[in-house]
Parts: sequence; structure tokens; C-alpha cells
Amino acid sequence: MTLHHLEVFVAVCQEKTMHAAAEKLNLSQPSVSKIISDLEKYYNIILFERINHRLYLTPIGETMLEHALHILELFHHMEDDINIHSQTNHIRIGGSVSVGSCIIPPLIKRLTQENLPVSYDVTINNTSKIEQLVNDYELDLALVEGYVDNPNLIIKDVMADELVLAVSAKHPLLSQQNITCEDLEKYHFITREDGSSKRNQLELHMQKMGIKLPSNYACSSVDAIKQALLYTDSIAALSRMMIEEEIKKEVLAILPLDDMRIKRSIRLIYHKNKYISPAMKAFMKVLNEHIDECSYNTAT
Repeated sequence: MTLHHLEVFVAVCQEKTMHAAAEKLNLSQPSVSKIISDLEKYYNIILFERINHRLYLTPIGETMLEHALHILELFHHMEDDINIHSQTNHIRIGGSVSVGSCIIPPLIKRLTQENLPVSYDVTINNTSKIEQLVNDYELDLALVEGYVDNPNLIIKDVMADELVLAVSAKHPLLSQQNITCEDLEKYHFITREDGSSKRNQLELHMQKMGIKLPSNYACSSVDAIKQALLYTDSIAALSRMMIEEEIKKEVLAILPLDDMRIKRSIRLIYHKNKYISPAMKAFMKVLNEHIDECSYNTAT
């Protein structure tokens, strides 16, 4: 059994079929099938159940995958550390959408200014996808604002953000001292596109309170929502850090409703078996510096 066997096994687990794994590794499908068969014979186990042309890991296969990922990760780091021709520390950073827009860019700027030479790749996606990439060692670490509950990951709350009701700075409701639910329901609500599974916690909170804001504007991006707010009297539920610049410029504002603000944690995640490289340490250092300085961190 060699590292190549483990690399093929991991590729099959990630791609779900022998054919896709063979294409990814630039091997023939019979070669991939033989390597999996050799592993099963070597350990006298069944790694996959084959149902309707799809492969499903058995419980012992799940155990082997966890160890295989860890072994390959350590091997790759060993190669990086002893390769005298490499003078650069590389880091693969992940972020969910809000974090990727507001927090990661200034962190990258700080990171590249460190004395330690660092190169990086950044991946922005929804929290569940980023979590999976970290779990599979395809990202070294990530910052996310969504819910994460994975026993394989170290999860650290590093700062806080708020979900708020945002409006144009010229919105009529801002001139009122007391804003009622009935007042809110007079205005249209800008929401995510129909059928989106990403409606945020504040929207769900309003639904539970029985507040039904009519919606005539569905957007698939935060930038589109902010533009719509600028030119209408609509209301939108957004992350406070996503509108920090617009608040400073006094073009957007937050409705002063304490029961319409929800705090949520921004979390740093990485695999519990992850080797903490110099590049990762450098990233964590600039993250801590950024947290101390940033204005939108609402942690107390």
C-alpha cells in the first residue's frame, strides 16, 4: 500500500465514481478500479457499496478516508517544508460571501505586507461548501458567518456581526421616533431571489413575529440589493458589515429597531488535524490585528 493508493482512494471518494476519479487523476478507469480492489484485498474490507452506478462509502471506508486525508496532508506539508527550492509559504483561504466581501480583502493586504513571503489562493462560496472544502483539506482555513457544526473542525468565534434592517438614508421612517410593525408593512421588502435557500436569520425572525413585508424586488446579490435601496423606499435585511461604507457616506442607514437586529458570530475554522503552517500563523496574526481595529465588529 502506497501514498498513490491513498490519493486514488481519496479521489474516488470526492468524485463519487471511478470514471470521474480517473479523469481527475489522468488515469484509466481500469487502473483506478484495480487500485481500489487492491486496497480492499490488502485490508480485507469493503470500502464502497455500489448502488445504481454510484459509490457510497461503508463505515470502515469513512474511517479510512479520515486517516487518508490526514496522511496525505502531512505528506504534502513535509514536502513543502523540506523543499529547499521553495522560498514561499502558501495558504489556501476560504470565506463565505459576506466575509469574503468585507473581511478577507483587507486581511490579504496585511498578509502580503508581512516580512514572511506568503502566496495565497482565496475561495469564496456559501458556508456549507466552504466547510466541506476545509473538512476535505482542500482549504487550510476559512472565515464563515453561517452555522458550522462539524466534529472534524476547530471552530473559533473571532468576531461578531449584526443582521439589520437597512434603508436609504432618506427613507421616511427615519424621521419617526417610534416605528411599528404596521409602519414597516407599508413598504416593500427587497429579498433574495424566489426559491433561494439563503434567506437570512433576520428575514426568518420577521416571519416568526408575523411581520409580512410585501416584496416586489428579488435580488441574487448584495450589491444589487444595496443599489435598489438607494433608489427606492424599500427595506432589506443585510449584514451590518456589508453596509458599513454606505453608512459612513450617509447614503444608507439602519432602522432603529432593537428587536430587528440579530447578532451572529464570524468563525475561523480549520481541520482539527491540520498542521499549522507559518503562513497560517501569519494569517491568524493579521486577523487578530484586524479584529482589534475594525469598526463593524459588534462583539462586546
